[in-house]
Amino acid sequence: MILYPPIHFDANEWFILVISVASWGIFLLLPNRLSYVTLFIIWLFNGLLAFTADFSLGVKPFDLYDFGDRPEFEWFDVILYLFTYPPTPFFMLHFYSKWRPTGWRFVGYILLFSLATTGLEGISTYGFHVFTYKGWKLWYSGPIYLIIFSLNFLVYHFVQRYVPERKNNSPFKRRYGSAVFESHYLNGEGGNKSLRRTKT
Repeated sequence: MILYPPIHFDANEWFILVISVASWGIFLLLPNRLSYVTLFIIWLFNGLLAFTADFSLGVKPFDLYDFGDRPEFEWFDVILYLFTYPPTPFFMLHFYSKWRPTGWRFVGYILLFSLATTGLEGISTYGFHVFTYKGWKLWYSGPIYLIIFSLNFLVYHFVQRYVPERKNNSPFKRRYGSAVFESHYLNGEGGNKSLRRTKT
């Protein structure tokens, strides 16, 4: 596969760069609730999923949409796969691991992310020409994102069976143990009191 440079470095390339840098920057500032193994697997899964979907729907015989400036694949398509797409499921799984919505709240949670991502695609398409629809409709993307995010949850729970989420690993906790850490540090009762070591 040959990757081509963009014909013009204009709005669509700037949109991809700004969204990628901003989303990664915000995510890296959040407390790390997911293990590095989980993040890597989710990153790899979404990159491969996007690549597979675009090679199925964006080329002949379907050829429903194009990226960027030309029908052929460009350098910025790779940036989309590796850096623009993955942060959205990262955010989704980060806050899921924090709030743990269940039942209808979970349904609403995944619908909210699907609608938000569809809206972002609409902005990128009609405002910045990242995509050029040739047979695709924006409303098609909503159910697709719903499926994609559902698959992300399946992958996430599969990984969590073998790789637990990250826990607080501060030096205080390593020194005094989890029970003392929770009672003295998290509840603000540490002060200058002497602490006995406890087993974690």
